[in-house]
Amino acid sequence: MLTTVAPAEEMDELRAALARATRRVAELEQQASALPDAASVQLEHQEPGSVGRQLEMLAAVARRTGNAVIATDPLGRIEWVNDGFTRLTGFTRDEVIGQRPGHILQGPDTAAATVAVMAKAIAERRPFIVEVLNYTKALAQYWVRVDAQPTLDRDGKLTGYIALETDVSEQRIASGREEVTRRVGEALLDCGSIEDAASHIVHALTSTLDVRAAQIWLVDPGQPHLRYLTGACADDDGKDWLASGSRHTFERGYDWVVGVGAPGTAWGTRRPCVKSDFWAADANGQVSRRAEAGQRARIRTVCAVPVLGSDDVMAVIEIGGSHNFPGHEQLPSLVERIAQQFASFLLQHSSRQAFEALFRHSPDALLLVDDAGRIARANARAIDLFGADDGRRLGELLDDADGLLDSLATASAGPAIYKRQGLGGTVGSFSAEVTVSKMTMGVPGALAGPSTIIAVRDLTERHRAEEALQRSLDEKLTLMQEVHHRVKNNLQIISSLVAMQASELQSAEVRAALQDTSNRIQSMALVHQEIYGSDDLSRVRLGDYARRLCMSLAASLAPDATLDFDAEVVEVPIALAVPCGLVLNELLTNAFKYGRDSTGRCAVKTRIERMQGGFAFSVSDEGPGYLEDLPRKGSIGQTLIKALVRQLRAKRTVTFSGGTLVRIEVPAELTG
Repeated sequence: MLTTVAPAEEMDELRAALARATRRVAELEQQASALPDAASVQLEHQEPGSVGRQLEMLAAVARRTGNAVIATDPLGRIEWVNDGFTRLTGFTRDEVIGQRPGHILQGPDTAAATVAVMAKAIAERRPFIVEVLNYTKALAQYWVRVDAQPTLDRDGKLTGYIALETDVSEQRIASGREEVTRRVGEALLDCGSIEDAASHIVHALTSTLDVRAAQIWLVDPGQPHLRYLTGACADDDGKDWLASGSRHTFERGYDWVVGVGAPGTAWGTRRPCVKSDFWAADANGQVSRRAEAGQRARIRTVCAVPVLGSDDVMAVIEIGGSHNFPGHEQLPSLVERIAQQFASFLLQHSSRQAFEALFRHSPDALLLVDDAGRIARANARAIDLFGADDGRRLGELLDDADGLLDSLATASAGPAIYKRQGLGGTVGSFSAEVTVSKMTMGVPGALAGPSTIIAVRDLTERHRAEEALQRSLDEKLTLMQEVHHRVKNNLQIISSLVAMQASELQSAEVRAALQDTSNRIQSMALVHQEIYGSDDLSRVRLGDYARRLCMSLAASLAPDATLDFDAEVVEVPIALAVPCGLVLNELLTNAFKYGRDSTGRCAVKTRIERMQGGFAFSVSDEGPGYLEDLPRKGSIGQTLIKALVRQLRAKRTVTFSGGTLVRIEVPAELTG
């Protein structure tokens, strides 16, 4: 249907040739007075030299172009059309001869103002050039540029018009696409609210393209329906459709039904939705009130496109137009471009709002500084802290301001702690943490381009809190050390009392039992002594504890014993230290008592090692072992060892090979 536009030189040449042919026809009018009316002349049957022959010459000239050519009589009736006209409109020559062009080519969407311009020019016998919306025989719309010239006889009497019609639908669609995206892009740069941005979009769509009305629906987070945001129409007929839409909401859906419509379908499917026969009923035979309003507004084709965010649909853009208007099949892809622009705006707007809220309500003083070192914006905390005003130089508020900006240029890492003087502010000298960074996101009311943001955190209250916390920790440390010290002293007193009681008894067996009890109490006291002398009040170094315990027991049970001690760094909480200490006490006591070899030599080895998922300790001697001597089965020591091993969920291994080796593996998670 669409034809190629003739170059400007060809159009000028064609226009001149048609004017010459027209003047020749006028010269021959007197000779052709006896001929029938031109509207009924069959050109192919005329003799050479007649008016028909001259019109054939005119047709030969017109056939040089692919554009439509129309010749009319003084009453505006078509006398002749070329083949380009029939190709463009779908009408045959016989169907249009004697018809007025406007009656067969114009339709309900043809602009009345353009029709009036053409009518006035014809009445005044003037040439005119306009672009007008026409209809083909199949009622498809197309745009043409009409270049019409009046034809006059020698007496200046109007003999008709010759019009060249160039199909400009493709140019209008292409230029409209570029124009609307350009206008929307420029408008969104200056919009400060979603409502302003949406208003610019719908007005750009209706004023630039052949759409009758446009609307934008917003998805409110957490809400089950689309909310009408704004709309615009190209003429008064579209207002009824807009008013109908503004009273509705749409649910998310996947099929076109009443209550879902094109906006709800685009929302649910996340894809453009086009309805070419908007007036038709749905599958249930229902016709929505919007469809009825669209019929009154001559909106027969609607297109809805989702505005996609990072996670879901943020909005829906909907347009409506007459049936098969030029470029309607390309509108989904065009509106998708507009939707992408709107999506970028919505995401940036959300970021700006978040930044603005953070900027206004931040507990830190925030300063936006331009390249000249002047303050572009200051938040409430900065005003309270410095008395900062827009336009003041940074050096008026902070000493070493140049050094701060230089630190940004050299990309120094992390925040730095500085002493700063608040000049002209409400505070004096204070300790602050200053962070300097580059900001490239534009902020409404701030800087259009890159700027520097300086965050100043007053550390005065933090330092006070830290000092108070440290004092409290020191007090608790002193208290806990005192508690462990007193527990250790009390256990030692109990141990001493038991030992004193044992020394007064006559029975050697009873004295030995009481001495063992005293040693066990002493092993618990050593735990508290280790904690008391350590900086960590929650953990005990098992190696240091075991060494002290071994030396203490050896001094009382086997002063001549040879000690071999090897310990890796193993730290255990106090909950493990006490039972481990009691087990070690029993193992060492047995080794010192029963671990002498045949020569009477006592050699005891103690090992402490880390292992995956826990630790292990072992005690070995060179004595005859349990099978040949004490401790006998069922003794208090053996009962205590078994109970403590179960408590620790540990594994005990006893090996007899040239002596006795007892190994305890404790599956405890360690951090030390």
